[in-house]
Amino acid sequence: MVAHLTVARVAEGLGVAWDTANNAVVAEGKRLLINDPTRFEGVKVIGVDEHVWRHTRRGDKYVTVIIDLTPVHDGAGPARLLDMVEGRSKAAFKTWLADRDDAFRDAVEVVAMDGFTGSRPPLRRRSRTRSR
Repeated sequence: MVAHLTVARVAEGLGVAWDTANNAVVAEGKRLLINDPTRFEGVKVIGVDEHVWRHTRRGDKYVTVIIDLTPVHDGAGPARLLDMVEGRSKAAFKTWLADRDDAFRDAVEVVAMDGFTGSRPPLRRRSRTRSR
C-alpha cells in the first residue's frame, strides 16, 4: 500500500515496530478496500485461492483470497483484491459468496477456484437439461 513495500520495510522506514506498522497498514487497507461500497460493482470473473498468512510465530494461519479477475479477462487492467476471509476451504468461499446479494451472484459468470476444484461456474443452482 505504501509504494508496494513490505511491512518490514515500512516499519524500518518509520522507525516503529513491525506490529505497529502492520496494524496501520491493515487499518488503511480496510479503509480503502473493505469500506468501499462500490468494490463489488462490475465483477464477472472471480479468482479464489488460499494463502498462508503468517503474523505470529505460533504457526501458520490461512486465509482465502478473493480476487476480481474481470479486468484481466476483459483486457482492461490488472486484477483487484476483493476480500480475504479466514479459513482455507471451499466452505470459507461459499460462506463469503452467500453473504453477497443476488445481483452480485447473478452477475458472476466464472469462478476460478485454484486449489479447490478448478474453474467452474458460480456456486448457485442452475437448471440442467439432459441431452440424449
